[in-house]
Order: sequence, then C-alpha cells, then structure tokens
Amino acid sequence: MAKEQQKSVENNKYRGVPANIASEIESYETRYFKEDLPIPFCGTLKLYPATVRDFEIFSSCSACLTLDKNKDPKGIAMSQLEYLYSKTQIPGDEGSMWSYRLQKLFEIIFHLQNGIKCINCGEVIEYQSPYFRQYIEGVHKAQQEGKGAPALVCPHEGCGGQQFIEMMKFIEDPKTHKHVLCVDGQIISKQDYERLRYIVLYQNFPDYQDDSWVDPAIKQDYEERMKLERQKNDFHATIEKKIVCLAIATSFKFEDIYSMSIRKFTMALTTVDDLINYQIMKTASLSGFVQWPKDKPIEHWIYKPYKDMYGDSYKTIDQATQGVK
Repeated sequence: MAKEQQKSVENNKYRGVPANIASEIESYETRYFKEDLPIPFCGTLKLYPATVRDFEIFSSCSACLTLDKNKDPKGIAMSQLEYLYSKTQIPGDEGSMWSYRLQKLFEIIFHLQNGIKCINCGEVIEYQSPYFRQYIEGVHKAQQEGKGAPALVCPHEGCGGQQFIEMMKFIEDPKTHKHVLCVDGQIISKQDYERLRYIVLYQNFPDYQDDSWVDPAIKQDYEERMKLERQKNDFHATIEKKIVCLAIATSFKFEDIYSMSIRKFTMALTTVDDLINYQIMKTASLSGFVQWPKDKPIEHWIYKPYKDMYGDSYKTIDQATQGVK
C-alpha cells in the first residue's frame, strides 16, 4: 500500500492530493471511471457521474468542492466540511446560494431527491412537490386558527406512514460538537467529505488537477494571463455550441450526447479536435510543401504526453536560456 501511495504522489496528475486519497482515485480509474459506473460511498450511498444534461448546474455547484478555505483567515483552522457549513450559514442571499448549490450537487451525484423520506415505505416527498406545499399551507392555516398542526401522512398508496427522515441535512456530532452531513441516513464526516471532494472532481473532470499546492502569487499571475488571452482571442464556446460541434463531427445524436457523462463528453470533444489537427498536420508534412522540425515530431492524436496544469507557461532559467540560443 505504501508503494502505491508513493506512486500516486509522484504522478503529477494527483499532485496536491493526500496520498491515501490519490491511491484510491487511481484505483477507480479502471474500476469505475472507464465505464461511468457509480462508486460505492459511505454505507449505502453511491457517487454517480454527472451527465451533459446537468452540465451547467453541476459546473456551478461544483464550487462547493473547490472552495479555498485558506484564502479566508476564519477558514484556515477549519476542515473543508466545516468551512462549507459556515458558508451556508451566512445570512441573506449568499448563505441561501451555498445551501442551494450543495443541495443540487448532492441531488446530481447521489441521484437523490431533496425532501423527507418515509421510514415505513421509503417514499420521498420533495420539498417542492405540490403535496408538501399543500401540507405547509395546512400548517399555516391551523396556526392562524389556533389549532394543532395536522399530521403529515405518506402519500404512497397503502402506506399511511407518519415518520420521516430528512434526505440531506447538517447535524451536530455530539462528541466533537462539529457539524457533519447526513445524506439518506448515512453520516458523512469531515474525512469522508475530503474524499468526496476529490473523487467527484476527478470522476467528472478528466483534466482536473488540484492547485492547492501552487504559490498564490503564481496562481493569480496565471489566471490574469489566461483572462487576457481569452479577451485577446475570444476563446469561448457555450455548452450548447460544443454539443452541436460534437454531433456534427461524429455520428452521435443529440439525445445520446445529453445522456453522456461529462467526463466522456469532455474526452470525446477533445479527441475529435486532436484528430482533426493531427490529420491536417500529417497531410501537410507528407505533401512536401511543409517541412516539419526533426526535433519536434507531430503529436499523435491518441498517444499524447501528460502536461501539467500550466503547460509551458512557466519555464526554468535553463529552459529560457536554451530557447534564446
């Protein structure tokens, strides 16, 4: 196990990820990622890959997983889970926004509905359902009339259960007095949430790399450079445009793409682009009209070397000197 963990640490793809979690994710690449299978997690829960249909919502809500607590002086001493909880407790719209993001994220990755679950039959009553809204209206009406609140009864035919559990909520650990997550009756501790963060990010974003180890000054400089580059070249395409492009370039139907995992969609789109570029460059080199540098062979569209998150944006002094020569 120690050798496997060391191997994961040495793999730049997992740089910055705790060794035990990196080793776990590495084992999932062939066991689960390859076939987009759900990953068993914390008891009866499973982590499902997000699909293209939920691309915009998932991308927005994944901010819950990439929060940089160390940018906030109050967050430095907290765990990632504790810091996320503190964000949901901010008064007003900001706290509501983080609560909504976490709710939608969990609905997508756990394939669960946000609401209350009948202990008797397992029926879930969503908070936004007409049935629950009608119940809340009944409670308000009873309060106004000075009567007791009516009992909530499971709407499932033949059940009639009146005991429910919340599908998603923060609860306080009586031993540590810290907040943990309870999802469909399963406890997600701060250690579990740390695993969840990395697993979900690597499961859904094949090019994801953790940048927590990067010097903040370099990170800020790179982000500003990329922002200027995007403004200069107007490199932007909506998810709708990308779906259309993939459909045109392949035999995929739109419905097939909507049901595709974000991971496979990203890989398919990138591979199609690489193939087209490779064919153009290979044709040009074989024509004799273009002379390709011997020390820079055409990069194959399948067998591509691994590049870190900054590529060749930053070079060592030796590399820069050699380039001048």
